Amino acid sequence: MRKFKTFYNIYSLERRFIATILIVLTIFVALISRIFYLQIIDGRHLQALAAEEWLRDLPLSSKRGEILDANGVRLATTITTYDVYVRARNVKNASELALVLSDKLNLDYNKVYSKVTNKSLSEILIKMQVDEKLALSLTEYAGVYLSQNVARVYPYSNLLTQVLGYCTIDNIGQAGLELYYDKYLKGIDGKSLTQTNAQGKEIDNSLSYYLPSVAGADLHTTIDVQMQSIMERELLTAYNENNALSVSGIILDAQTGGIKAMATLPNFDLNAVPRDDLTKLQNQTKNVSVVDVYEPGSTFKLVTLAAALNEGLVDVDDQFYCGGRTTVDGETIKCWRTIGHGSQTLSEAFKNSCNCVFVNLALRLGVEKYYQYLNYFGLGEKTGVDIYSESAGIIMPKEGVRTVDLARIGFGHAVAVTQLQLATVYGKITGGQNFVPHLLSKITFDGKTLYANSNAKTDINLKADTIETINNLLFNNVNSDGKMSFVAGYSVGGKTGTAQKYGADGKIASGKYISSFVGTYPTYNPKYIILICVNEPSAGAYYGGVVAKPVGQRILQAIFETKAIRPDDESQLTLKPTIEMPNLVGKTIEEAAAELKAIGLEFVCDTDGEIIIAQLPPAGTMLYLGEVIQLITG
Repeated sequence: MRKFKTFYNIYSLERRFIATILIVLTIFVALISRIFYLQIIDGRHLQALAAEEWLRDLPLSSKRGEILDANGVRLATTITTYDVYVRARNVKNASELALVLSDKLNLDYNKVYSKVTNKSLSEILIKMQVDEKLALSLTEYAGVYLSQNVARVYPYSNLLTQVLGYCTIDNIGQAGLELYYDKYLKGIDGKSLTQTNAQGKEIDNSLSYYLPSVAGADLHTTIDVQMQSIMERELLTAYNENNALSVSGIILDAQTGGIKAMATLPNFDLNAVPRDDLTKLQNQTKNVSVVDVYEPGSTFKLVTLAAALNEGLVDVDDQFYCGGRTTVDGETIKCWRTIGHGSQTLSEAFKNSCNCVFVNLALRLGVEKYYQYLNYFGLGEKTGVDIYSESAGIIMPKEGVRTVDLARIGFGHAVAVTQLQLATVYGKITGGQNFVPHLLSKITFDGKTLYANSNAKTDINLKADTIETINNLLFNNVNSDGKMSFVAGYSVGGKTGTAQKYGADGKIASGKYISSFVGTYPTYNPKYIILICVNEPSAGAYYGGVVAKPVGQRILQAIFETKAIRPDDESQLTLKPTIEMPNLVGKTIEEAAAELKAIGLEFVCDTDGEIIIAQLPPAGTMLYLGEVIQLITG
């Protein structure tokens, strides 16, 4: 029995020893497994959590990419600024620091004091985008830290307001190209890291870590800053002279699709965005040329003309008669010249902008064929321009178009387009090719091209002789006696338009018009299309030929001079207007009509009085043969 007990005790000790060993091994394996998991599998995550506890980081904003014009001129750039932060745990004299910061940064003392004494946060932002010299002067105070930032600067101030757009204070694109290409421009932010203790206080002689930012890519645009400057200068003159609600313009390179200039006035300085006036900000940020639609009026007649010529339904020498009105489906459609144009050829009808003739042409085409050409020219759909919020225009569904609707569309009513659409259509018709208007030429990074616009073009279904005839008619429309008189020595074509506006109730708004002009240069295979719109001129004149046409004329003349573009015919450089505008005030409309016809001038008048009470331009103005003046009766 004693031997059995001894054996049992020895056996029991061995079992306990083995159990202990197994327990120790199990604990050891568990610890090793846990260490492996923490170090290898979850190591990076835990390091990041630890870094959040013992590192305090401040952002380093990336340099936003530059926006340049077609010649490399900077339109938008960045400068280095600093964001000022305070770490309350490191502040030695809170009241003194609050006083300094509020005074130098023009901030409220009480708000600053509450921030510099708030120890519940590791750091707190005091002010963003502080000038470098001022920001650096603040670092002598304990608890003040700086984070490098960038501020967007626009060297040309209020030039290209709607095209360039602007950024938020933290450099995120909010409008225009800044928004459309934000992902390329913005870059990648960096960080500045500082070691702190458990209370978030910076450790003396500790290590600092710096993760550099990556700059954004640069945008090279099709804009020509010289053309843009000229256009905006003349638009401002037109805005003031005509007491207009707004004015806008486009210069389009019809051979590449590149937009050389685009503007709407009034606008604002991009370096002083009116963020405290949301109505002004929204209205003047909107790129009217691509967002708003309007009834184009006579400038749309080119579409009808091109379709009818191309289908062989009419010839320039065909005769027409305008009695001032025509009837379609029992409805009366008036010509803008209520006394009519009488007998005229197609060529003369285009120059006279006769509504009745273009009603005739639209009806000859018919709905099916007319809509086929609307489709050829891209009407009723977006152009594809690289700007947000582009409108597609308004074209009636083909299935619902009545004969009288087609008649009105033929002379530019019952249809709505954007200004860019219309400029693009002129480029397509006069050049015979489809293209997509655009603002971006290429994107580069560190001198290397990441993307380049292909400027792809395709032919449209227009015959060569149709295109030639169209360009001839556009030339004759703005030049007298077949000579280059619109801009002396230069082959320019063009068409004017005067369109009534509609109110919110869908009815015609009395006395409200959009005056427009579309010009082409050179006349044959045009490179430039220029479009000018004066919205609600209220200084007396409102016809496109009187209001918008002179604006286009001045812009083209200034561009030819600035760009040193040689004249097409130097022998015509000395052409001058030779007809002096007579004083017609006080005469009857019949007397004025006879006098103007005798000296070779045309006139418009849509008032019902018998006696002329005003005229535009005023007496004594020198004019070319065939120019159109406006008479007002009472």
